[in-house]
Amino acid sequence: MTGAALDSRTIPESYVVVRQVGRAPYGLQFGDGRELAQLISPARPAVILENDGVLVTGADVLEAFDRLEVLESTAEAIINCRAVGSLRPLPDEVTRELDAAFFG
Repeated sequence: MTGAALDSRTIPESYVVVRQVGRAPYGLQFGDGRELAQLISPARPAVILENDGVLVTGADVLEAFDRLEVLESTAEAIINCRAVGSLRPLPDEVTRELDAAFFG
């Protein structure tokens, strides 16, 4: 609703499970699905549907649910961190290490 980006680089689990989070304008989910499908990829398995909800994907229902749960926890952590300061994302060297370890 705010248009704020959801940065998954909060903790390693968020970065590995959620990867990048896309954003779809309100109403795109009511079309034929082609444009929405273009926003999904292995590097972007979750999309925020503005003013509506989220779309998560996975190889099976359990993986999609895990991504949804981690995405929700990540959003909550980002909201809660504002009470004590701004988000300090994982450093680039850490995300490079995670990419090498989990994505080859």
